[in-house]
Amino acid sequence: MRLCGGKTVRAGILGMALMLAGCGSSGFIIGSSFLESMPAWPSLPSLADLPGLNVLSPFDPGECAQVSKKALRKVNWTRVPQINMRVRHDEFEPMVIQMKQGWPYIFRIRNRDEEDHYFAAREFFRNMAVIRITVDGKRQDETCISRLKVPARQTAELRLVAAVDGRYEFEDRRFRIPLAFSRGPNGVVLVEEWHKTQYP
Repeated sequence: MRLCGGKTVRAGILGMALMLAGCGSSGFIIGSSFLESMPAWPSLPSLADLPGLNVLSPFDPGECAQVSKKALRKVNWTRVPQINMRVRHDEFEPMVIQMKQGWPYIFRIRNRDEEDHYFAAREFFRNMAVIRITVDGKRQDETCISRLKVPARQTAELRLVAAVDGRYEFEDRRFRIPLAFSRGPNGVVLVEEWHKTQYP
């Protein structure tokens, strides 16, 4: 194929040819033997292999809050407070979630859109003792995470204990890097500090 003097130019081969040799007035011709002698290009990862596209983004387990197994055995998960959030038209409802420090919760996120959404909340997940995560009814291996993918038309459920009080923003962010493709927070989780009741 004639690249410099001819009319047909293919961008990928042209770029490669220009790196190997400049185009002179006589042109640069690539023959089949030249192409066969070139080393193979490295294979690229599929989209599923790229960072940030998996269901969960785990921390090192030692970085997340923990609750003693003895205390967990006393929790009746059928009677704990439930928080139900939905995503519709790229918006999370409610945008403000309130919890109390030390309380166990079942936290459900239902995605009603036709595309995946992400509950990215690094500090929230680091300071909550997440006991179990299920996505579309399937239990996940990781519980110490920084963000959670909620696939289209599916529901994610977290069993957790609000271990540390504070204000935790969350956003719908596909990638792990906080500043990459961020549109700002979609909402906030407020964990109220626990106060021991004192009597006069």
